[in-house]
Amino acid sequence: MPAVRKAVEQEEISQGTYYLKKCIMVLRSAESLLELLPLSRRLLETGIACEAMLSEELPEGNSVPAGEAYESQRKGCYEGKASYAAAGAAFGSGRKRKPDGVLYLTDDPRVYAYLADPMGRSRLPDGQPPVLIYLHPGNQGEDFADARYALEDPEEVEPEYLERVYRRCHNLPWEILVTERCWLRETIEADVDKFWEMYQAPGITRYTERLFPTLEAERGYVREYLRRIYPFYEFGVWTVLDRSSGEVVGRAGLSVREGYDLPELGFVIGESWQGRGLATEVCRGILEYARESLGFMRVQALVHKENAASLHLCRKLGFTLSYLVEMEQNGQKSLFAYLVYETR
Repeated sequence: MPAVRKAVEQEEISQGTYYLKKCIMVLRSAESLLELLPLSRRLLETGIACEAMLSEELPEGNSVPAGEAYESQRKGCYEGKASYAAAGAAFGSGRKRKPDGVLYLTDDPRVYAYLADPMGRSRLPDGQPPVLIYLHPGNQGEDFADARYALEDPEEVEPEYLERVYRRCHNLPWEILVTERCWLRETIEADVDKFWEMYQAPGITRYTERLFPTLEAERGYVREYLRRIYPFYEFGVWTVLDRSSGEVVGRAGLSVREGYDLPELGFVIGESWQGRGLATEVCRGILEYARESLGFMRVQALVHKENAASLHLCRKLGFTLSYLVEMEQNGQKSLFAYLVYETR
C-alpha cells in the first residue's frame, strides 16, 4: 500500500490535481442535448461523469423551498428523474456548500439565474457559481447576467477547458504546463513563504524587482493578483515546481507592462536550483505555451544590461536585441536591453 500511495502522490506532483468529477447538462431542447453528445463522450472517456436532461423537467419557479417542505422535495428529487433539481437545491439551500466536483452546463437563462443565486445564498465570497453557458443561435441575445464563461462550438471544447472553468469558479489554481523536470501552475497564497525565503538571497534581487517590505504586504499583493490578474488575462506569472518533489523552485510566466504592447517573459529560479538548465527548460515551455495556447506571435523581455546570464539565456531562446531603455528598478535607474522573440 505505501508503494501505491507513493505512486499516486508522484503522479499528482507530475501532472497536477484535477477536481472536476461530474458535469450536469440542463438544456432547453433535445437538439441541444444532441449537439453536446460528443462533448459528453469525451468527458466520460476522461473519467468525468456526465448527466444530461431538459430544463422542462425542473420544478416551476426559481425559489428553493425551506424547512420540512424543502427536505421532502429534495428527497423526492433524488429518487426521481430530475436529479438536477436535487443537486441544484443542495447547491442553493444554504445547508451546505456547492457540491464538490460538479460543474453545470446550461443554455437556459432561467436555469442559470437559479444556480447563480437561489435564495441569494450561493454567491460565496470565495468564488463564482460553477456554471458554464452554452451559447447558440437559439439563445442569442438572452440575458445570462454576469456569467463569465461560455462555449459556442462543442466540437472544439476539450474536458481540460471544463476543468479550468470549474477551478476558476472555486479559486483553484490552473495547471499551466509540464516540462521534463518542472510543472507550472498558478500561484497560491501558500507559495509566498517560499518566495520570501528565495528573495532573501542578494543574487536574486541584484537584477530583479524586490518583494514588498513585509511578508504580510507581499501576501496581500498576491491575494489581489490572484483575484484580478489571472481571471482577467488568463495568464500571468506562475509558480515553478520540481516534478520529483513538488518543491517550489521559482516563478516564471508572462505579464503586461504599462506602456508596452507585447506580453513580457519573466523568470526567477531560486539560487539552490540554479545551474541545472531549469530556466531554459521552463522558458522554452512558456514560449511554446504563449504560441500554441494564447496565440502570441511576439513576446518581449527586458533584461538589465549587466545581467549577463539572463541575456545569454534570452539569446539562446531566440530573442533578438532591439534597443536599450532606461528604467527604474528597486529605486535606481538603470539601462535595460529590450529584446523580442518572434514565434516560428
